[in-house]
Amino acid sequence: MQKKTISILIGDNCPASGVFSVVDTLISANYCHRKSSGIEEDIFPFKMIGRNKEHRAYNGFPITPVAPVDPTDRPDILIVPGMVEATAREKRLVQALVNNQDYIELIKAWHQQGTVVVGVCHGNFILAASGIASDRALTTHWIMDSKAHLLFPEQVFDVNQLMIDHGDVISFGGASAISQMVLYIIERFHSRELALNAGRLMLIEPAQDLQTPFSMFIPNRSHGDAYVSQLQDLLEQHFQDVESLPELMAQVSISERQLTRRFKQATGETPIAYLQRLRIEFVRRGLETSNKQVNSLIWESGYEDVSSFRRLFKKTMGITMTEYRQRYGLLHKAADLSGNVQAMLQ
Repeated sequence: MQKKTISILIGDNCPASGVFSVVDTLISANYCHRKSSGIEEDIFPFKMIGRNKEHRAYNGFPITPVAPVDPTDRPDILIVPGMVEATAREKRLVQALVNNQDYIELIKAWHQQGTVVVGVCHGNFILAASGIASDRALTTHWIMDSKAHLLFPEQVFDVNQLMIDHGDVISFGGASAISQMVLYIIERFHSRELALNAGRLMLIEPAQDLQTPFSMFIPNRSHGDAYVSQLQDLLEQHFQDVESLPELMAQVSISERQLTRRFKQATGETPIAYLQRLRIEFVRRGLETSNKQVNSLIWESGYEDVSSFRRLFKKTMGITMTEYRQRYGLLHKAADLSGNVQAMLQ
C-alpha cells in the first residue's frame, strides 16, 4: 500500500484539541501499521504547516513545531481545522477569512494539482472561500449554520450531515468528530483493519452515525453536470424508499434516456447500479456496527428480494454477508482487535 503524505494547516486561534487529536491518531495509525506490516516506515507521514514556527490556539496554548508552508511541497491530503472559536461572531469570521487569504489561495492551488482537501468544523468556511466545492455541499458545526448561509449564500451547506465526501473534497462537522475523521481517512486511503486497530489503540470508535450511507463508495461529484448531480442527490436521499426508479428520474427535467446516458458518462455507473451500490454500503455499515438480522438490514436498505441481494453483495464484496460480519463487525471483532493491539504493544 502506497504511503500518503498529510499536512495539517495551522493558523492562530485554531482549536488545539482538534489539531492534536489528528496528530495523536495518525501517530497511532503509523505505529499499528509498523507493528502489523514489519515495515519501519510511516504509512501516513504528516506534519503541521503554517506561517510561523509556533501558533497560538484560541485557548492560548502554543501549537508547535510548525513547518513553514512550502507551496512546492504539496501533500496528498490537506487537513484544514477551524481558524477561530466555534462561537465566533460574523465580524470575527470575516476577519479570519481576510487573515487567511494566503491559505485560501494555497488550498486552491494544491487542490487543482490533486491534493484531497479535508475541512473540519468552520475550517469548511476556508474551503467555501476557496471555491473548490462551489457546486457541491459542505457541512460545518450546527451552531454555524446561519453564519454559513449569510457569509456564503452561493455555497450549499448541510449541517445535518456529519460528513460529506466528494472524493477530492471531504467535509466534516463539529470539531469533536475530528478523531473519527482521521479514522475515516485511514480507512479510505489504507484499510478498514488499520482504522479499527488505530481506533482501538486510541479508544476511539469509528463513526457509526454518519449520515452518508456510502462512506467507502466514493462517487464522482466533480463532473459539473447539474442534471446528474440532481439525480445523485435524489438517489442518496431516497435509496431506502425508491419504489420506481423511472418515477424518481422523472423528477429531473430531461428525458430518462438522456439522463441515463449522461449519468453513466459522469459517474461510470448506471442509475440502477448506483442505487445498488448505495444499498450495499448501507447494509455493509449495518453489518459492521450492529447486531441486526441480515434480512432486516436488507429490507431497511430498500431491497425486497433477499436472495437476490445476497448474491449481489457477494459479487460486489467478494464474500458473503455472514463472512463480512465475522471479519469486520465491530461487535464481533472487539475482543479480537483488543487482543491484537495488546499483542502489538508487547
